[in-house]
Amino acid sequence: YGVTEQGLRRDLEGVLARRERLVVAARDGEAVGFAWFLEQGTFARGGYLRLIALRPGCQGLRLGSLLLDDVERQVAACARAMFLLVSDFNVDAQRFYERRGYEHAGTLPAFVRPDIDELVYWKRLR
Repeated sequence: YGVTEQGLRRDLEGVLARRERLVVAARDGEAVGFAWFLEQGTFARGGYLRLIALRPGCQGLRLGSLLLDDVERQVAACARAMFLLVSDFNVDAQRFYERRGYEHAGTLPAFVRPDIDELVYWKRLR
């Protein structure tokens, strides 16, 4: 997607100003991952996970699950469902979300880039 460290830093610095949320995972006092989300607004009924990311080498430590647990808990306090997009080529992420109870609800062809489809996933939280 052409995301640079500088571009991501700029986006994350504006999270609070845009009334979005950020949860950070730390290991031995060092940030190793984050989840960026909106508590509500999607279809007027749900939260939206914008991005979840872990530092390379930190996969398989349950950190992604712990981040998503926290996001879902916060969203469930004010919304009934959680939504997210997964790129069609990201099969590992699709499996991760499906194991967590998310269902594939549809496809947005060429939504971000002309050569990539985005898959819509959702989960009822309450």
